[in-house]
Amino acid sequence: MNLIECMRAFAAVVETGSFTKAGQKLDTSKTLASKKVLALENHLGTRLLNRTTRSLSLTESGRLFHDRCVQVLGDVDELEALMQNQVAEPRGQLSVTAPSTFGEMYIAPLMPKFRERYRDVTLDLSLTDRHVDLVDEGFDVALRIGDLPSSGLIARKLAPAPIHVCATPAYLDSNGRPQQPADLARHQCIIDSNFRNGTSWPFKIDNERISLSVDGALSVNSARAAKTYVLADAGIALCPGYIVGDEIRDGSLEPVLTEFNAFDLNVYALNNSKRNLAPKVRVFVDYLVSELAKVSADW
Repeated sequence: MNLIECMRAFAAVVETGSFTKAGQKLDTSKTLASKKVLALENHLGTRLLNRTTRSLSLTESGRLFHDRCVQVLGDVDELEALMQNQVAEPRGQLSVTAPSTFGEMYIAPLMPKFRERYRDVTLDLSLTDRHVDLVDEGFDVALRIGDLPSSGLIARKLAPAPIHVCATPAYLDSNGRPQQPADLARHQCIIDSNFRNGTSWPFKIDNERISLSVDGALSVNSARAAKTYVLADAGIALCPGYIVGDEIRDGSLEPVLTEFNAFDLNVYALNNSKRNLAPKVRVFVDYLVSELAKVSADW
């Protein structure tokens, strides 16, 4: 007896309400479907179905078994699809969305190399700072930076995404270096409105996370533009490491309040489901993990 085949026959009978329809669903005969269910009952040592000439109904044991049976068959199908996808060739259109600046700097440059490696995959990259709906808008993968809300999406960490509070040495020499977060009240703070609650900056004091209201004359919805303001000695800003890593290393920008930094952000790849994960999605996310590991240490 093939236990999985017998379970499929039983599930099909319950779903369709008859042995005839179950046989049609499984592309087999009514007789064979009936034999498989009987073999399953004999194997389990209990009756699963009440049979009359006019109707079928689940016994108490049948109801208990059916719920778990459907779950197990789903897991078997998922595992089978996963194994098949491991050896299947990536192909088809891959639709990806990413934050605008991060996508321009780090994702777009990777696309040609990926395309050379996987010739049967075509790429459609959409850059936006809006959180898209993967299912409704038809994206295969969404790249997100920051804390992820609970959802049915599958997330994989690609790289760390540190945030630095920084300014130019010239600005700090003229205006003083803040020693405590509260010292920011005496400084021009450049606001990047792409940050959630852009005028409320998080800090950690005595292992407690606080939010500090800041103010300044310059506000912009672009991390690159915020960096431009900072480099013009206009104030202090929150800057993503992937934007200012080079400037921090060469001394053009100086991080401050590092011991109070409360940011612990990452870059994630999100896709809709582990079930039937397409080879094109799997190899693309693996590729991003490998390539971003080469550059993220400098952030």
